[in-house]
Amino acid sequence: MRLRGVLATFAVVLGVATPAQADPGDPGGDFLTALNNAGITYKSGPDAVGIGRRACELMDQGHSQTDVIKAMTDQNPGFTAGGATQFVEIAENTLCPQHIGGAVSPPPPPPPPQPEVPFFPALPAPPAAL
Repeated sequence: MRLRGVLATFAVVLGVATPAQADPGDPGGDFLTALNNAGITYKSGPDAVGIGRRACELMDQGHSQTDVIKAMTDQNPGFTAGGATQFVEIAENTLCPQHIGGAVSPPPPPPPPQPEVPFFPALPAPPAAL
């Protein structure tokens, strides 16, 4: 499943670490502060923010919040469903508020079909007989 491959980086980044300090007013900083307040630890602040943004991108592509949470728990054996749910909800609230509550943007519609162009240009009409 493509979603699992994309989320494989969760296993590398999430884990026990010292919380980083957040920059006030920065959505990434707000995200890290919210993770710290929830007791979710990580190895690297920038990587954790990147994973949060990637979760948002996956929802932008039409993956449901449930699918993103499941992929996170599949790729992180130590990450409980509750922890993964908190992580995604924090990402929604701070990084992609358009997805608050699990709202998923549908994938963009395909471009409209283009009219067929004849291989040869149309010939002019023959002159009218007099």
